[in-house]
Amino acid sequence: MKSTPVRVIVIHDDLKDKAPLLISLKEKYGSDNVLLFKKSQDGLNYVLANLSQKMIVVLDLNFKPGEPSGTEVFEGIREKTALVYVIIMTASDLSAINNETLIGFINNDALAFVLTTSGYPNIVALVDKAAHQLETRVDSVLEQWISKQSSEDRTKPYLTMKDGSQFNLDEILDSIRHQTHIGQRMEINILKLAVDLLARQQARLDG
Repeated sequence: MKSTPVRVIVIHDDLKDKAPLLISLKEKYGSDNVLLFKKSQDGLNYVLANLSQKMIVVLDLNFKPGEPSGTEVFEGIREKTALVYVIIMTASDLSAINNETLIGFINNDALAFVLTTSGYPNIVALVDKAAHQLETRVDSVLEQWISKQSSEDRTKPYLTMKDGSQFNLDEILDSIRHQTHIGQRMEINILKLAVDLLARQQARLDG
């Protein structure tokens, strides 16, 4: 299966279109795959409307009055999916950030927390790390596959549990995004199947 490109979504109201960070990201991932949103609500809307894509979000923590804060954008993403990688970027000193906010980032899997002053190469390196993880995580690959199936196929019963309960692909996708028991069990079973196929020498690996 051909890998789909990673899309990098930068949500930052003070970043210029010609900022070194954006130029570097576009050189590496392609101009069409790096998008800047200066209004946090617009960035959040885009992410939630495109959950079938492989996305990495570089998110500023502070926005102008009237716009959702970085914390609110992060929470909005995590309400829908646990699989979008989010890198929190801020010019604020960490000691100035509420402890509950920091705990929320940690407990809800923010990939990284980086100071703007650390320099754009460090931020690009974190994006590269996230891109690699997106290529190798079973849940991410499975989520993409389900998202590409037809509407008809996604609403048909697909998985039957031992107790007789059935789940269609849309329900499985929701379970994967929220990392529920069903979603996690499906990931485990796919890993077991992959290992079994390799052991039987029935799997062909991409070069």
